[in-house]
Amino acid sequence: RALEMYKYATCIFSIFALWNFWGVSAKKQDTSTGTNELPKAPMPYYTIENIDMHQQHWFTYNSLRQNGTLWRIGNMEQRLEMRLQSFQNQMETKLRALKQQIEPYMENVKMSNKIKMSVFKKIGSRHFYLEKQKKMPWDSAYDTCRQMGGHLANILDEKELNEIFSEETKKKYWVDINSRANDGASWISTLSGRDVPFLKWKPNLATNIHNHCVYINSNEMYFENCANDNYFACQAEQWA
Repeated sequence: RALEMYKYATCIFSIFALWNFWGVSAKKQDTSTGTNELPKAPMPYYTIENIDMHQQHWFTYNSLRQNGTLWRIGNMEQRLEMRLQSFQNQMETKLRALKQQIEPYMENVKMSNKIKMSVFKKIGSRHFYLEKQKKMPWDSAYDTCRQMGGHLANILDEKELNEIFSEETKKKYWVDINSRANDGASWISTLSGRDVPFLKWKPNLATNIHNHCVYINSNEMYFENCANDNYFACQAEQWA
């Protein structure tokens, strides 16, 4: 029993000693800080001032980047304008040289057209030419009219027919009418590819004939083989 009392006293003494030691340590800490408050935690790195400073740096950097980009764009635009101006100058020089080369040819064409037009005569409201000297097949007559700046005549109505051929009662003249279409039942104009607007056949003439061409004689229309030779009537294309 005496041993148990000794152990109990030893335990109480140890607790008292630890309590006393903790109190002394606390007083020393309060004395060193000069205050009874707990120590403050260190300030974080990202304070408002630091954030504001970083934002200013970022804005400055971004502004510099934008200025650099704008400068590069402006430089590219300037170089592009210079190249376009150089290209335009080159094209103008080439066009002037080409114009100088073409002008003599154009003058010859104008003179040739004047000569060709001089053979056409105004009859009614349009200009025509009657070949009275040389006969040829229908295709050759068509080509000759084209070379003259016109085409085989297209007759619009009976009034125009009478005006063109009023004095030509004996000769036969090819005009731009043929039955070369596949069906053989249509009389078309080679120039337009459509049915002709006017026909005046000789009375009682069977006209359902394929692959023939039309000529005019005594103000009436007839047809025969396109390979036959006849005179022809041209019409100026400018006045068609």
